[in-house]
Amino acid sequence: MHYTPYRDLLLKVFPNYLKVRKLPLNGGMSCPNLDGTKSYSGCSYCNNRSFSPVYDLAKVSIQEQLDQFVPKLRDKYPNAGILAYLQPYTNTHAPLEHLMGIINPIIRHKEIAGLAIGTRPDCLESDKVAYLGEVNQEKPVIVEIGLQTANDKTLAAINRRHTLAEFEDAVKRCQSVGLTVTTHVIVGLPGETMEDFKHTAQVVRNLHLAAVKIHPLHIVTGTVMAQDYIAGEFKLLEFEQYCEAVAEMIKIIGTETAIERFSGESPSDMLIAPNWCGERDKIIATVEKILENA
Repeated sequence: MHYTPYRDLLLKVFPNYLKVRKLPLNGGMSCPNLDGTKSYSGCSYCNNRSFSPVYDLAKVSIQEQLDQFVPKLRDKYPNAGILAYLQPYTNTHAPLEHLMGIINPIIRHKEIAGLAIGTRPDCLESDKVAYLGEVNQEKPVIVEIGLQTANDKTLAAINRRHTLAEFEDAVKRCQSVGLTVTTHVIVGLPGETMEDFKHTAQVVRNLHLAAVKIHPLHIVTGTVMAQDYIAGEFKLLEFEQYCEAVAEMIKIIGTETAIERFSGESPSDMLIAPNWCGERDKIIATVEKILENA
């Protein structure tokens, strides 16, 4: 195997379980890029509806979600560890007391093995990092910090409203209190080349991140990027170009960092392009073939 699969990381973090299953939950958070803290327009590629199955549960309490979803997952996977996953928007974008009110019931639930939190590097203030470090002493905490690209010009162009330096700082502070830190990156953002993809991979490697999700850029309805794409302002990578880029990135990342995925999909009624991004098995087979022949 030319890379470490995510399941190997989960076995390391949760040694008492042969399988771990994620349980998406909605903590009712917003995003600093949407609520006016930094911007009202959001990241140019992002529509939470396209990737979160619980995007519409913001007004349902965490306890209600646990009561509803945990028994169903437990019935399906009787022996698996359940990893609660605060997924939609930015799940540390709230005062610490509010955050504690969401996280504490999750951690106290006897069926929950651990917690994964999706967030941004600019929403991990020192008090929140310290609190998550304490929670991690009770049950494992995985902090997924979105990066998307290590190119500051691209970050500005896609309206991320944070820098690479802020990402690196957030990662190191989370690691310093013992948290397992992972990230997400997007391959194929407008204007980026193989050199950019390699640079992003090198940043992932240098920071000793526990895992990375690699996504192809896909265009979904309701985004600024969809308008730009339809207007012909940029082109997407072809299938082969994407697979070549992912293979190069995996070679650089090495085996210390697990690869959580390198495909990405959206509901068919929201996806504009490319038509291949959901072909998970084909993408995996092609990337692995490239790596075999390298």
